[in-house]
Amino acid sequence: EQAFGNTVGLMGDFRTGKTLARDGVTELNDYTPLGEEWQVLPADGSLFHVASYPTFPEKCLEPEDPKGERRRRLEESTISYEQAEAACSGFLGPLDIKDRVDDVVGTPNF
Repeated sequence: EQAFGNTVGLMGDFRTGKTLARDGVTELNDYTPLGEEWQVLPADGSLFHVASYPTFPEKCLEPEDPKGERRRRLEESTISYEQAEAACSGFLGPLDIKDRVDDVVGTPNF
């Protein structure tokens, strides 16, 4: 609460959980218009040295399922937990390693 109590934006209002437009009033319950509303604009500045596609005025790329309901396909993974643990062994802390291992096994990126 202390760190995020006043947070608003693309992830929603921390206190209410409402997903609000940039005006801070309009509630958007559909993730596609919400993402479009919060697309980075030239006036927002940038955190990155190089802009990547798409950039305004081009529309954001829509996900396969804007509600975020995706099926994990761990049974299709070709990477074993042992391989993932070895690849992630440089991270500090057992929880960090576990999170990285799950990411590696859950995606085809090694």
